[in-house]
Amino acid sequence: MTDTRSSDELGRGYPVTGTKAASPGRRRRGLRIALVSLASTTVLLGVAAAGAFIYVNHEVSSIPRIPVSFLARASSTGGMTILLTSSQVGPTGLPSKPSAPAGSGLIMLLHINANKTAGGVVAFPPQTEVNVPGKGEMQLEKVMAVGGPSLLTETVHDLTGVPINHYARIDFSHVATMVDAEGRVAVTLPETTESFGHVFQQGVNQVDGTEALEYARQPSLTETGRVLRQESLMRAVLGKLAGEHLLTNPLTMTRVLNALTSMLTVDSTFTNSQILSLATDLGRLTSSASTFVTAPTKTVNGSVVLNRAESGALWSAINHDSLASFAGQYSTTVTPAAPM
Repeated sequence: MTDTRSSDELGRGYPVTGTKAASPGRRRRGLRIALVSLASTTVLLGVAAAGAFIYVNHEVSSIPRIPVSFLARASSTGGMTILLTSSQVGPTGLPSKPSAPAGSGLIMLLHINANKTAGGVVAFPPQTEVNVPGKGEMQLEKVMAVGGPSLLTETVHDLTGVPINHYARIDFSHVATMVDAEGRVAVTLPETTESFGHVFQQGVNQVDGTEALEYARQPSLTETGRVLRQESLMRAVLGKLAGEHLLTNPLTMTRVLNALTSMLTVDSTFTNSQILSLATDLGRLTSSASTFVTAPTKTVNGSVVLNRAESGALWSAINHDSLASFAGQYSTTVTPAAPM
């Protein structure tokens, strides 16, 4: 049927013959459906978010807590400093001397700046002679066996003047899980070497969890050499965690968080919210914003002692959120990316 109306009639909005204008009732029903769909989607998203929060909170709550004394409630700058240690292990993954009290060869300060955009790690050579409160002079790696994490925390605080906010111990038997959760990490060696039948090539090696432990426990290394490998491996783990934002990516967060919690023991004052905040901070850091240095030492009469002038500048750098500037000025303290 031909529409015989004039163009004026069409322009004034008269219904075209053969079509039906939507009734007000139909429009209202469509609007109700859209609103209900939007509300349902919002509820589902809320439920998913609540479920994710419950899961994450449960994972973090599963981290073992231990009492540790001499922790500072806050630092003067608003940053956070954590004392990190690990079990002292030999090439088999068991304590080098099973009958001896557990010491710690890996001793590091993890520092996050107040602005949360930069941070770094300071490693202590384990054989450094230090003054231990109430015990006198001894090697730093032996302090844990003498007085546990509380005495080590007090010793490091007295040594550096840096407020230590929290303590965390890494279980290296679970580091393999963390490496696999990250999807391999890169370790660099100055020359080709072999450990437990696996050949590590000179240069960069992408390793899975099992290979990472073989790298850290190479039997031909000295105890000091294995500690350096542990430090290097933790640098690789933390570097990838930060550089690829694995803790802030919804696709990787769950498996990485699960692996991270499985390898940690922390002090009893470390709350779930603080741990999650730290994980978020680490996830936001970029590799270029992370500084890795080793406390400067020298040998005096056969003993390893701190170089007081340079170490004094290092402790000041931590307290003033300027580790990167320190590393630029004292380049010899930068932790090598390719230890033997």
